[in-house]
Amino acid sequence: MSQPANSQTTSSYLPFLLEIGSEEIPARFIPGAMKELRSRMEEELKTAHLQAEGLTVMATPRRMALMIERLSTRQPDREVEIKGPPVSVAFDPDGKPTPAAEGFARKAGIDLADCGRGEDQRGEFLLARKTETGLPAAAVLADLVPRVILDVPYRKVMRWGDHDLEYPRPLQWMVSLLGTEIVPFQVDYLSSGRMSRGHRTLAGDRPLEIKDPGSYQGVLLEAGIMVDHRDRIEIIRTGFARLLDSYDPDARLLEDEELLTEVVFLCEFPTPFLGSYSEDYFALPAEVITTALKAHQRYFSVGSAKADGLMPRFAAVRDGGPDHLENVTRGNERVLNARLADALFYWTFDQKKSPDDFRGMLDDVTWLKGFGSVGDKTRRLETLVSWLWGHGLGDTEEVPAALVRAAGICKSDLVSEMIRDGKEFTKLEGFIGASYAAEAGEPEEVCRAIERHYYPRSAAGDLPGDRISSSLSVADRLDNVAGCWLAGFAPTGAKDPYALRRHVLAILRIILDLELRIDLEAALAQAMAQVGPLSADGDAEGARGEIHDFVRTRMAGYFTENLGCSPEAVRAVLPVRWRDPLDALTWINALAGYRDREDFQLLATGFKRCRNILKGDILPVDGLDQCLDRWLAGGRGSSVEDFGDLQESAEQDLRDQVVNAAPRLDQAEKTGDYAQVFAVFSGLGPAIDIFFDTVRVNVEDEALRKVRIGFLREIHGLFARFADFSQVAPLD
Repeated sequence: MSQPANSQTTSSYLPFLLEIGSEEIPARFIPGAMKELRSRMEEELKTAHLQAEGLTVMATPRRMALMIERLSTRQPDREVEIKGPPVSVAFDPDGKPTPAAEGFARKAGIDLADCGRGEDQRGEFLLARKTETGLPAAAVLADLVPRVILDVPYRKVMRWGDHDLEYPRPLQWMVSLLGTEIVPFQVDYLSSGRMSRGHRTLAGDRPLEIKDPGSYQGVLLEAGIMVDHRDRIEIIRTGFARLLDSYDPDARLLEDEELLTEVVFLCEFPTPFLGSYSEDYFALPAEVITTALKAHQRYFSVGSAKADGLMPRFAAVRDGGPDHLENVTRGNERVLNARLADALFYWTFDQKKSPDDFRGMLDDVTWLKGFGSVGDKTRRLETLVSWLWGHGLGDTEEVPAALVRAAGICKSDLVSEMIRDGKEFTKLEGFIGASYAAEAGEPEEVCRAIERHYYPRSAAGDLPGDRISSSLSVADRLDNVAGCWLAGFAPTGAKDPYALRRHVLAILRIILDLELRIDLEAALAQAMAQVGPLSADGDAEGARGEIHDFVRTRMAGYFTENLGCSPEAVRAVLPVRWRDPLDALTWINALAGYRDREDFQLLATGFKRCRNILKGDILPVDGLDQCLDRWLAGGRGSSVEDFGDLQESAEQDLRDQVVNAAPRLDQAEKTGDYAQVFAVFSGLGPAIDIFFDTVRVNVEDEALRKVRIGFLREIHGLFARFADFSQVAPLD
């Protein structure tokens, strides 16, 4: 049996190796798992007071390896302080120790006489100071490594055999070495050791003995394992470049970082090769060919540096050596040519139908159970895009015919042979529809909108760009949000089966990109009005409020995380300004420029004090416009309180200043000078501060108290109409 790792005393630092061996893990899981393994190990080592230098994580489909160049072999001894009971509890009135004091000293492992005293906001307490002897690194690692392995999150996990262990694929072996010694630990049925495994085909999956971390990569390379993914990337890149140069100096690889990352984590020993396919398939759009190459075969497309379009070649990677590579290439060519033949058949067959033929077939395709067909959805889109065009998204009085036409046929490719039934070309949804529309002679604007109404396809993807495509994209997403919410598919926690978070984010990005002004609440109401009647059991009114909250939350996150807005300013503005995202962003930026001014902080503090005194007895949101009207008319309470009855000079001065400020606030808002709005409010800061310093609101005189409460309610209402100033007030 191996001795504990810290029996080696020649150095205070040693290299450490952890290898987690398993069946092949899906390539898309690996990059995220590598980051998580690194960060969690770093955090655990820091917590354990073990110094680590040169920590790296490497991975192949069958193994995750964590290497540390220098790891301290022992925790340092530490002086620790242990807080005990309050002195009043530790000693009786005569100064004699109580059982609480004696028990604390006993638990701390020191004599009561050696206990010191500390003090905090609650008073004096007993304090034990002691030296905690550091543990050997092997003992610490044996405790924390299993926890790190099992804490790495994966999108999907599985169980196997009779084990309760959960992991993406069955675990097979574990290597854990500190220097030359095994760090022993157990993960369910597996014990750590020094035995790894070689390549399945190049080395017959033979056992490999790892003597120490320094020899790890060399031993694996001799057994057909290039464990460092960075080395595999370099082999693939240089191999492709060499092969393409031999084929044609003008040939170039169509770069695809997503595909490269996937291919790297599909192999342990990459051997690049080139294959070919018939030029007959150039009758297909290039996007169809590249999708056929990538989606199932994981091939790279090849283009020319001198001309547009593709060359009849593909670049691929074999997980293995160069032996019999010609046979491998021919086999891959046969598979690819079969897929391209299918694609050409779909393409040719689909051309026999017009967009309207496809559209007629959409009535037989269910959109959401209980919510009609996809054909019903396209008819809703025709209505909704017309409303959106006339309420902020359009730039002409008349709704473009191209927009209505695109809305009617934008989903037609869903029933085409190319897209239907979950084929590998479903990722081309929209592009195929646009291509078929173009072949049928539809106007360019219609074709562009059909393709781009799916934009953005990801959180940071390209936006539609033009107003027609953007209007259709926004309409489609509003309809999705309304329908899916009523159908019971509202996002919960990490689950969002219909990507409603992404749809709302896309709507925001489109609106802000084109600097469009739209009332989102009204737009959502239009979408809800169309799908609401389909939901016999759904609570349309309750869903509307939930969707509003959902949109506000997504908007707040986007403004703060993506646009760098002040979180406090966002929280202050959105409750009353969220309906128009572009306008809300302008308000937020204006407020951010004033929030640190001393007079503005007096105002914000005053707003907060108003709210505290009113204790929820504030004007409703839908009554804030009337509040401004009352101030414009000279000021009075919502219950007809007469502010002329205010007696003290401080409240009279505040009343007069607010009356004078109201028309300036109204004018600044109407002209879009939002900075001036907050400048006017800042000017009220000193007056409201003096009011609270000198005027008592809750006086015994009931009539006067009602007037002052009404006065504060109107002050609060005027402020709240523009923003929740308490969010930018100093902390109490």
